[in-house]
Amino acid sequence: MRANGVAVKNTIMETRGLKRLYLYLRRADRRRVVLLLAVSFLLLVSVLVAGFLIVQDLALWGHIFPGITIDGRDVGGMTKAQAADLVKKSVAAPIMEPLVVNYENEDFKLDVSSINMSVDVDAMVEKAYGLGHGKLFLSRMLRRFMNKPIRVDVPVVLKYDDVKLNQFVDTIAEGLNVSARSSSIDMSNGYPVVSSSRYGLRVNEDATKNAILATLPTGNRRVSAVVESIKPEVTEADIGYIIVVKQAEHKLYLYNGEEFVDDFACAVGAKEFPTPTGTFTIQKKEKNPTWYPPKTDWAKKISSAPVPPGPGNPLGPYWMEIGNGIGIHAALDETSLGFSASHGCIRISEWAAAYIFERVEKGTPVYIYP
Repeated sequence: MRANGVAVKNTIMETRGLKRLYLYLRRADRRRVVLLLAVSFLLLVSVLVAGFLIVQDLALWGHIFPGITIDGRDVGGMTKAQAADLVKKSVAAPIMEPLVVNYENEDFKLDVSSINMSVDVDAMVEKAYGLGHGKLFLSRMLRRFMNKPIRVDVPVVLKYDDVKLNQFVDTIAEGLNVSARSSSIDMSNGYPVVSSSRYGLRVNEDATKNAILATLPTGNRRVSAVVESIKPEVTEADIGYIIVVKQAEHKLYLYNGEEFVDDFACAVGAKEFPTPTGTFTIQKKEKNPTWYPPKTDWAKKISSAPVPPGPGNPLGPYWMEIGNGIGIHAALDETSLGFSASHGCIRISEWAAAYIFERVEKGTPVYIYP
């Protein structure tokens, strides 16, 4: 009986509450009523949308956010396990194939297992998953509501032994490196034979290693070694004129490389003033030189003071020194040519001196034989 009384009382209270609301609405301003209803509706819609997004976020919690790729493969919407399976098959498997480093006809095969290389699939998947789920909850909800994917590509993550990779690059260098060879002059037969020069080859190991590292994460299994050409210090073009003096013949021979140009009668040192033998170079060229007499008895008989250019100068108008005061020069008296009559120098005619002077330069080799 008492329970029925309480129920009746509650019904009366509810009826009165509805009545008050009804009377309030009738008396209230119509614009306020519309605003109240609109706000109430928006709040209801917002609650429903938020609820939907929360449920959706919870439902997709274990899935990678839409738009994310791994090495160009779309993994958006996948679970971690699904993404890992895709990456293993389409990314990791091709990368684990052997790689060939090539230069012209030489191939160097790199078995990636030899450098302990592996593809860190788990790290790539975790990175892809974290790109979406690392964001604030509200940011994720708004992106899903606006259907705005995350456009990010996760690159391949490799692990390898750097020391073993360096050893592989060293092997390439050992197989390809070639030293440059300079051109040289062989005088064993008494005349010049010029050997051919050769360009060298050197592997740029740092650049080659970087090229390998750039290729390893890709499907491409061939890469070119980075090499540098090494120029020889002396090439055939660097070897110009060569002078050969044969004292026994009293002849000076002029060559342009291996090519014989001409020979000239000469005077060489007398027995008491021998011309040195061996290999020399033109150290100094001087036209119309001044002669500075050495401190010797024979020089004192000619002059005790320097002799300026012109008639009477023992060196003539052309002087080509080969060292220690010895040189090639025009003869003051050409009747001495063909004899051992000088004080150590090599005398030639004035015409021959002019001809040779215009062709040789500092550094020109001079070979003097007994």
